[in-house]
Amino acid sequence: MNEAAVAPEKGRRRVFRGGMMQGVIFEIERWSLSDGPGTRTVVFLKGCPLRCQWCSNPESQSKKPQIGIFTAKCIQCGKCAEACSIDLARPAKDGGFAEGGVCAACGDCVEACPSRSRRWLGKLVDSGEVLETIRRDMVFYRKSAGGVTFSGGEPLTQPAFMKEILEGCRKVGIHTAVETCGAFNWEASEAAVRLLDFVMFDLKHMDPVRHAEITGASNKVILENAKRVAALGIPMLVRIPVITGINDDPENIRATAEFVRDHLPSAVGIEALPYHKLGLTKYAALGMEYQLHHITPPDEARMEMLRGVISEAGVACITPDTGYIPDPVQPKLKAFG
Repeated sequence: MNEAAVAPEKGRRRVFRGGMMQGVIFEIERWSLSDGPGTRTVVFLKGCPLRCQWCSNPESQSKKPQIGIFTAKCIQCGKCAEACSIDLARPAKDGGFAEGGVCAACGDCVEACPSRSRRWLGKLVDSGEVLETIRRDMVFYRKSAGGVTFSGGEPLTQPAFMKEILEGCRKVGIHTAVETCGAFNWEASEAAVRLLDFVMFDLKHMDPVRHAEITGASNKVILENAKRVAALGIPMLVRIPVITGINDDPENIRATAEFVRDHLPSAVGIEALPYHKLGLTKYAALGMEYQLHHITPPDEARMEMLRGVISEAGVACITPDTGYIPDPVQPKLKAFG
């Protein structure tokens, strides 16, 4: 990653503006149909302690806003170089930066770029801005029994910011969910977790050594947090990203299903998600190396076999056709304000 292209943190990590907590997000996706029940608004928060080799959102790993440089969009107009006060920026097709300098991450080159070859990946916002975007989609939640999903990165690396938004959603009856890798500090995050209506929890590998090899960290805290969430009685969907040659052996899938069956009483089932190569252009834009170019997605026959392993262990196998929650209980939506 081009650390020179990371915006500097300003002030203290926990900052209030007008009584509202600030946080760093990199996208708000509206009208999503694949991130929980119904039509959903997905808020993507930056920051993740894992470094999964297949991560499709590499811009989510750093907690700071970053400048991405997308070579294919560069028209070599030179506006970035003209705008750079330290004579470091160069057109993307010339490498993006001159050799030997350190980017100040001021963003002048981003503003000057007419083709959006250079753009910010992440921005500092306050909870009120996020809630206002959510408010605009409430009509879709009513019609589809949808709501808001927090994703990332690991959204619970910003627990106070997330908690403030969750409290705003709860006041007006919006259904809330999180997509989590489970690698978060429980003491700091418990209050936010308790406000959630639904948790989508990734379990990437059951063997702690293998988990560390493919994600950069052990799964000890992750498995402990999964049990803690289940103990609160919050409905959970366990997700397994299935990566060929990494975690797609039947033994790992069976061990995962048995853990869910024996330790996660609130889990509605397991969703096995086939690996994909979305997000490759963002690796290049950030100057990061993608490690799994040689991996191909599992075919449908392989996925069906693994779903059979899950079912044989006595755990429901969830697919988009089966839905996320049997007979979901939705909060009653109220007016904002």
